[in-house]
Amino acid sequence: MLQAFCRLTIVSLILMCSTSAYADETLTYTMQNTTRSAILHAPAATVGHAAPVVIALYGSGDSAAHFQTSIGFDAVADRENFVVVYPDAIDAHWNYGRPVRKMPLLNGQQVDDIGFVRTLIDDFVTRKLVDENRIYVTGFSRGAQLSFTLACALPDKIAAIAPVSGLMTEFQIDDCRPGHPMPIMMVNGTSDDTLLYDGFLSEDYRLLSVPETLEYWRRIDGCSGEDSKSLPRLNDHDRTRVTLFNWTGCKTGAGVRFYRIENGGHRWPRLVESGNDDPIKGARFGGRNGDIETAVEIWDFFKQYQHHQ
Repeated sequence: MLQAFCRLTIVSLILMCSTSAYADETLTYTMQNTTRSAILHAPAATVGHAAPVVIALYGSGDSAAHFQTSIGFDAVADRENFVVVYPDAIDAHWNYGRPVRKMPLLNGQQVDDIGFVRTLIDDFVTRKLVDENRIYVTGFSRGAQLSFTLACALPDKIAAIAPVSGLMTEFQIDDCRPGHPMPIMMVNGTSDDTLLYDGFLSEDYRLLSVPETLEYWRRIDGCSGEDSKSLPRLNDHDRTRVTLFNWTGCKTGAGVRFYRIENGGHRWPRLVESGNDDPIKGARFGGRNGDIETAVEIWDFFKQYQHHQ
């Protein structure tokens, strides 16, 4: 039987006694005969009532702790009074579906990351930590790919998603049954050499292009129009620039938004003055835009939507 429990560190217990601070919790869950974990960041203003929650999924090879420090979501949550959860993957790789041979295994079976996220959500709702109508998912790279899968597999629980530097495969399209419109915001660089803007075909699967992925969700959300604008450049030496696309005329409660990063690589854009760390390092991952704070843009999108049970 699935068991769930949370563990607080001694530091957490000390800080919880303060009226001005609420420490992060390390949550642990027993699934598939192993322990799964996640970091829960709950600002003081969210304690004691059901708050919105953003589930943030990192890219391959990263960790929940590093992703938390590098994407800037905690500061936005502290200011806007919502909860952020940073789950950890098995061997730092998420299972987003097919092809099976490229997905992580646990005790000889496919890792059940859909079940893991479902367990997190159900636990939060049961303990009245979060508003069950305002549960959102974002992710970077492979975490972004899992966010697409979750939108398709858990449409009754998730209100909106925001994949960054991620695309869908044809397998994900074939397996997707969202059942109703799903608000989605995407951020992709045109010079991404990891998950190519134009997609790619391998011997195992086809990765859709950015336009194809957006078109799929435009159809799901029933959007009929589109507008765009160039966002201000904050640094003349930055070779990247941002164009914002919004689809209009969508079904009630739905929306599609896209930040196209011209010359942008496989990166999570952050403001130039934030002195931030990178979720992923190395020149081979391409240019990183400094004109937008992605966490702010994601929350501005998410807060418009809620799921109606």
